[in-house]
Amino acid sequence: MLKLVEALMMIANAIERNAVATERIASVLEERELPETGNKQQAATVLGVSLRTLERYQGQWIEGIHYTYEGTKPTYNLALLRDWKANRNNKKAHQRAIEIWQRNLLSNQKKRA
Repeated sequence: MLKLVEALMMIANAIERNAVATERIASVLEERELPETGNKQQAATVLGVSLRTLERYQGQWIEGIHYTYEGTKPTYNLALLRDWKANRNNKKAHQRAIEIWQRNLLSNQKKRA
């Protein structure tokens, strides 16, 4: 019984350390003030690819999520492209990032009375 309590305490401590680290990372990212959207050149720079490769990748993305059109020019969601680059081989992780991004849109916020 004592070992079980010790194990639970260790798990609780690990969860607390993880929460503190996650909060620290989030605050650093907020301070960096990375642009949320960008043009073709900025998107290619974020991904570290050429403009031609960016155009090929665009076929793997969702219009309205990863990019939108302002007239005839695409505007890219740089935050989601960064996540896509990091999670190209983990579609579930990237889908979670998309869902979080969508939940945080102003249009999806509850109206205040």
